[in-house]
Amino acid sequence: MLDIYALLHQASVEHASDVHISVGATPRFRIHGELVNTNFQKMTPSDTLEVMLNLMNPEQREQFEENGEIDLSVSIPDAGRFRVNAYKQRGSISLTLRLVDMKIPDAEMLNISNEIMELCNEKRGLILVTGPSGSGKSTVIASMVDRINATRSCNIITLEDPIEYLHAHKMSIVNQREIGLDVKDYETAMAAALRQDPDVLEVSHLNTDTEVRQALMAAETGRLVFTSMYTMSAVETVENLIDLFPQQQRIQVRNRLANALKATISRQLLVSTNGERIPAYEILFVDNHVREIIRHGDIYSLHELMKKNHAKGMITMDESVFKLYKSGKISRAEAIQASADQEAMTLAIDSEK
Repeated sequence: MLDIYALLHQASVEHASDVHISVGATPRFRIHGELVNTNFQKMTPSDTLEVMLNLMNPEQREQFEENGEIDLSVSIPDAGRFRVNAYKQRGSISLTLRLVDMKIPDAEMLNISNEIMELCNEKRGLILVTGPSGSGKSTVIASMVDRINATRSCNIITLEDPIEYLHAHKMSIVNQREIGLDVKDYETAMAAALRQDPDVLEVSHLNTDTEVRQALMAAETGRLVFTSMYTMSAVETVENLIDLFPQQQRIQVRNRLANALKATISRQLLVSTNGERIPAYEILFVDNHVREIIRHGDIYSLHELMKKNHAKGMITMDESVFKLYKSGKISRAEAIQASADQEAMTLAIDSEK
């Protein structure tokens, strides 16, 4: 029988980002982006069932049986805190566990610029942190919320699925609600949050037009709202958000978004030349010019605008990737692979020779 506590302790020691447990295979760790085998035995259906029973309380087991999957967080002594996704496949159970630092990383550890952290001084508006799965979106948001918690007197409410980082009360009060455990769903939680006098609202992600509408309302009525999306650029972020709505509502949504949005921060993790992970950021700060672009629906021009506004702290993802290459932090192959326009990146790199 698998000793899940020994497995997760080893994952922590080896600095794995994720642990994968599936029937018929040995547990595997993701280390610096690569899946590696462990010395633990191959898993049987009874092994994965036992792991699930050890990690879940009765209510979570019931939810898992009803839905066929569940997200939750667990704290393991001497190993750390893990975000768990358990799901059924081919009649058995598989689990993916992501290691979450017990200590919230600060801006320096995450390579977050001073311009981004200045957003923590905003009193109202919408801040979108985007990127692919595993890129550290929730970590960036947690770091920014922690900065507010340490420097401002606010009522902070987080709506998470599941709760990852645990915030202690500092200058602010922080109340963290877990979807499915403390409240039924995001729509219910967001409607309730507006009655709970928040200054700052964190929402793990936005998936529906109703959730976007609620987030915009919170920002419009004097709250600073942080949320995330699975998009890779400012253009894709704004387009996808607007496309959640029916065609006849999009002009109104563009106007509301133009007024509420403060910034989009897109992030991806690359493999550095020393084998570790290093972030690249795309940053769009919203000024009057950006507002007009969003209102008129000329979303693609945001890309060129970012290229012309480096002095304001804006940068495209490909520019960020190229800077990492020029500084010797990533390889030529990694820079090309990570770029949106691989042909242009190849030409830019070759012109440096």
